[in-house]
Amino acid sequence: MNGECGKPRARGECGKHSECGKHSDRGSISLWVVIFAFTTLALLVLVVDGGQTMNAKSRAADIAEQAARAAADDVNVGNLRAGTVSLGGGACDLRQGPAAQLVAAYASGVPGATATLTGCTPSMTTVGGTPSLSVTATVQLSVRPALPVPPFNTISATAQETAYLACGGADALEAC
Repeated sequence: MNGECGKPRARGECGKHSECGKHSDRGSISLWVVIFAFTTLALLVLVVDGGQTMNAKSRAADIAEQAARAAADDVNVGNLRAGTVSLGGGACDLRQGPAAQLVAAYASGVPGATATLTGCTPSMTTVGGTPSLSVTATVQLSVRPALPVPPFNTISATAQETAYLACGGADALEAC
């Protein structure tokens, strides 16, 4: 045939753009759907894991703050009554001290999370001209993400917080 509209043609005679105005776009929507679905899933993974990363950093900071408080609460009462401020013997023990016990208790209560007290340092500071004790705790937190897709197999966060020992009542707090 000579290629007129509406008349049968030989195989291969009518290309993608024929004289008749017909297009051969078979499968173009399928390809678009596959690309769109892949892109949407990739963005979903980034959003979910990004949210979990921010949550892990916040959680690590909370744990470090509570660990510093737990260690600072272990004040040597005998020395405090004698006028000097110091921590109890094992307050900053990374395995058995109160801060380490608090971190271990947190880790056992959250499925898929591991938390480790990696540092606990007591130091003497001055608050308002009065010598005081501060404790800095460092915590390493690892959480298994909801969508463990490489490179997001594990979300890790480290935080460091400091607690200051204060004495007095609810109305008048002062450094010990």
